This record gives sequence, structure tokens and C-alpha cells, in this order.
Amino acid sequence: MSKIRILPEDISNRIAAGEVIERPASVVKELIENSIDANATSITVHIEKAGKKLISITDNGDGMDEDDTLLCFEPHATSKIVSIEDIDNIATMGFRGEAIPSIASISRFRLRTRQPDLLEGYEVIVEGGKFISSSPVGCAPGTEMSIRDLFFNTPARRKFLRTDNTEEKHITDIVCQLALANSHISFELVIDGVKAIETPADSSLLPRIQTFFGKTMTNSLLPIEFEKAGIKVSGYIARHGYTKRSRKEQRSFLNSRPIESQAIYRGIANGYESLVMKGCYPPVILFLSMDPGRVDVNVHPAKREVRFREMGLVSGVITEAIHNILRSASVPTVAVAPELQLNSILNGASINYTPQHIEQRSFQGFDQKTALPEIRPEEYHPIPVDFTTDVRNSQSEPFVEQRTEQRAEQSEPPEKEDVQPESPETAPQAEAEQAPADLSFEILAFLDETYILASSDSGLVIIDQHAAHERILFERLMQSANVATASQKLLIPVTIDLSRSEINFLKKNSEIFLDLGFEVESFGNNTVIIHALPAALTADDAAELFTDLLSCLIDEEKLSGRVDKAAIAQAACKKAVKAHDKLTLEEAQALLHQMGQCSLPYSCPHGRPTIISISYKELEKRFGRR
Repeated sequence: MSKIRILPEDISNRIAAGEVIERPASVVKELIENSIDANATSITVHIEKAGKKLISITDNGDGMDEDDTLLCFEPHATSKIVSIEDIDNIATMGFRGEAIPSIASISRFRLRTRQPDLLEGYEVIVEGGKFISSSPVGCAPGTEMSIRDLFFNTPARRKFLRTDNTEEKHITDIVCQLALANSHISFELVIDGVKAIETPADSSLLPRIQTFFGKTMTNSLLPIEFEKAGIKVSGYIARHGYTKRSRKEQRSFLNSRPIESQAIYRGIANGYESLVMKGCYPPVILFLSMDPGRVDVNVHPAKREVRFREMGLVSGVITEAIHNILRSASVPTVAVAPELQLNSILNGASINYTPQHIEQRSFQGFDQKTALPEIRPEEYHPIPVDFTTDVRNSQSEPFVEQRTEQRAEQSEPPEKEDVQPESPETAPQAEAEQAPADLSFEILAFLDETYILASSDSGLVIIDQHAAHERILFERLMQSANVATASQKLLIPVTIDLSRSEINFLKKNSEIFLDLGFEVESFGNNTVIIHALPAALTADDAAELFTDLLSCLIDEEKLSGRVDKAAIAQAACKKAVKAHDKLTLEEAQALLHQMGQCSLPYSCPHGRPTIISISYKELEKRFGRR
């Protein structure tokens, strides 16, 4: 006797519903997508008891005639696919024709619909997959689908639903996703009689972003527009330093369809590279447009995931688009409220600052006229910034002392030091090809031997000397890793003693250091000689940076046959100028100059800001000038 049998239709329908309808939010998603495909410009969603009691979707779309109101309840009945070739060029939200029959099999379903050119509409009622009635009805143009008692005939499925708050959260997120993808459509969501979302149609996406995510996130976004290899990327990405603790706000859309894709997530991560700290995610709202034939959207029952035919290309285009925008972005500006103190401003920019205790001199005995000496304009001569000196090579006195002496003693502007700038022939190739950032600030003073205070055309600038030097060293190392001829021979080789474990690691992974530009030779049991180092580094950096990098790579223990950026960032952090290291004026000037040559100068490799700016407008507000 045969053991294989064909399942009855009512059982097969419930199995199909399990693939498509996981929870009430799944119903909302499928029916809103139908409304979008029906050319609706207004969609209203009513929910009761987290969708378990009622889900009602009303639109002003094309509607259906009498025949289609019956056919839409048949399994795999669809108007969106005619031939097998259509499967490879899907441009609509839905296409399988299984949503309505699957939903109707596990609920009490009522459909009312009317085409705009007809005087009356039609109503169909189905309960648990069984046809109840069909009749003409008076209704507005468009379609209304009411789903009551979801999962009433599958109690086990209903039992596994989460709390009402959780299910409502999923529904709200689905409406937000589809509303972001279709700003030309007005959306309204009402939960238990209370309006939760109301977004009028708009040609611009920004008002909708502010409605869903707030003003802070909206003001932290940069517009993006890029096209390459037939892939268009548009939308908004977060500025430097603005991140979230989850990937939830990294929202991506393909041909207006909300999707999830590891290729897209990888492109975003690579685009931000070292600008984001581990465990943080910059919010993005990315729209990809490409030929439907280059992507398979039919790999998941709910169509959440897609498969790109050229995954590496998609990731690369997104990376390049994000990288280009971040490189051209302006210095982040900090808004200053009148009641905030300086330490609050710095904390808001993720800068740790503990002011030293300084005993304040008493002003008793000074009247208001003599408390602050007057400086005549002809006695004040700002020192021009000289960008030709390398960081940490000058032995000059600290800038604060020099500036005090010059104000008191000099009556003429100081002459510029006779230092010859690099010629185009001797300048590093990467700097010659790259347009430097405009960091031509006038240095004013040093704060706590940690921050460089400077002025720009737009206001006060504060530079974290440690974070800035980290970025410089990191990009020098990464430049060496990406350029084939990146080594420079040393006139006097550097000898380094290593531990046994370090020697063993170096032998097994020598290609990593070779790729970076280090030429290393074994010299005895625990000694190595460095004959060459990355072209962007100086001989003074060789020993310490090499050992730091070696130590970081050993600690990472996750080599993948390529240079590990996290280890390079850590090595750069160890070698960089530290907080409370006293810099001279020439060293600070050189630091700014070298920052200007970086491709991403406004964040350190760990994602902290290197520079914050306080505009003149904000300063005027603080001093009551506005």
C-alpha cells in the first residue's frame, strides 16, 4: 500500500501560510505591498489587539473587478507574472500570488474593492480558507481588506506570538520600512484607536526620516548619490562619529523593496572602515537601483533576503559611494547651549577631559580698568602657520612660552623660518594625487597639553592631538599596505630583540609585514634586522612601530591572509602622541599639515573625532551677541 499521499487543500494552505505569515506584521507587510502594486497614493492601517483581533488595510488604488475578487483567493493566482522570463525581471513588490489565500486560510477575511470607473464594488468573505459569500457592495474606490481573529484555527501558532507590545513594534517597523521606500505615498497607522504614524506624501524623504527617527539623526545625515557599473546608490548616510549600538537603523532598499543583504552590510562596513568603533553601527538609509535581472528576489518566502549575481561588485560600489561622501564631508560642528560648560561640550564629542586644578590668583586690589591690560592692534602679531616641519622633530620651546615672549618683545611680525617645502618630485605620491583637506587653522594655544586650540574662518577649532596622530600613522601604514613599491631602504639597519613566540609568529606570517613594506631578516635566535620599512614612515618609527604591530597581530589571532586593520589601528594608537605630551608650535603645525593629507582626517582609526568646531554663531550666542 502506498505511503505517499497528496495533502488536502486546507492542510496545504496552512503550511503555505506558515512560510509567509509568521506574525501579524507579516500580514501587514504583504497587504501593504499589494496596495503599492495597485498604484495607491494613500494607505491606512488599523490594528486592534496587536493585530490578533483586527488588521485592516485600506487604499485608494486601482481596485478589482468581480472576477478578480474571486481569483485572488486561489493559490498562486497573480497578475504580475505571465511567462517564465518574468521571474528573472520582477519589478513589483509581490509576484507569487500566495499571500491572500495563505492569510485567508488562518483568519476571517473580508475583501471589499471597487474600480474607480465602476458604480459599485464587490465583497467577498472567506473564513479559514472556506468561501462564505460574494456580493455587490457600495464602497469607495480602491480596496479594503479586513482580517479578524488571526490564527483562530491554528491555536499553536497563536500561542507562540510574543507580547502585544512586541507585535505592535514589529508592525510599526514594517510600516516605517515601506513608508521610507515610498515617500510619494501617504501612510497612516492606527493602533487600538490611537494614531501612531501619519506621514503625508512628499517628494523629499527628509521629513519622513525626521518623523520616524527624530531631528538629531536627521541632522546627522549626509545625502549620497553615486552610480557605477549600472548600480545607482542614493539616500542618506551618517556623518563622522554618529553611530548606534545596533544595525537596526542600517536600512537598505533595492528597487524600492526593503531588503536585507550581507553584501550591502559589508559594503557599508568597508565604506566607514576605521571611522567606527567596534560594536557601533552608523545609521544609513540606502536605495539601490539596478536591473532586476541582476538580482534574485525569490530566495526567501517573505522576500526579506535577496541574492545578487555580482555580490562583490555591489559591496564595492556601496563602499566607494560612502567613502567618497565621507572624504568630502566638512568638519563636524558642535552646537553649544548657553548653559553648557566646556567639559560638557567635550564629553558630547566623546573627548575625555579632566581639567587640572589651578589655584586662581586673587583680583583684590585691581579695579575694573586695570584688571585686563589693553593690547593695541599694532602690538599683536599672529604667528603664521608653517606646515613644513615633521611632527616630533623640533626641539623648540613650547608655543605658549614663545607667544608670550613675542607679544611682549617684538614690534614687527616674526619672519618665517627658512624651511624649504617638499618639491612635487619628492612629495609622497598619494599626497600629490589627493586633494588635501583645508586645515589651514591659526594655532592659538594648547589646552591641558592634550588639545590644540585654533581658529578657522568659521570659528574655534579643537584638535585632539592623540586622535589626530593616530589617524596619520594609520593611513601611512594602510597606504604602505596598498602600494606595491612601498618600502624604503635604511642606511643603517635597525636591530630588534624579540621573544621566541614573536619570532615564531613572524616566521609564519612574514608576508604580512612584507605587504606593509617591512623587510625583515633573522639574525640569531631572538634577533631580527629591519632593512627596509614603509615609505611613509621615518627611521625613528621603525623599531617601536614594528614591535607594536607584531604584538597587536598576535593578540588579534584572526588572520585571514590580509592585513588586519584593527591591529594596524591599535599599533598606530600605541605609537601616536599621547595626551599630556607637550608639543611645540612646529610639531602642532606639522600635525595639522599631515592631517590635511589624510583621506579621512576627521576621525581616528577607532571612530573618535579628531577635530570639533564651535562656530562663531554659537560663540556669539554664548556671549549674548545674538
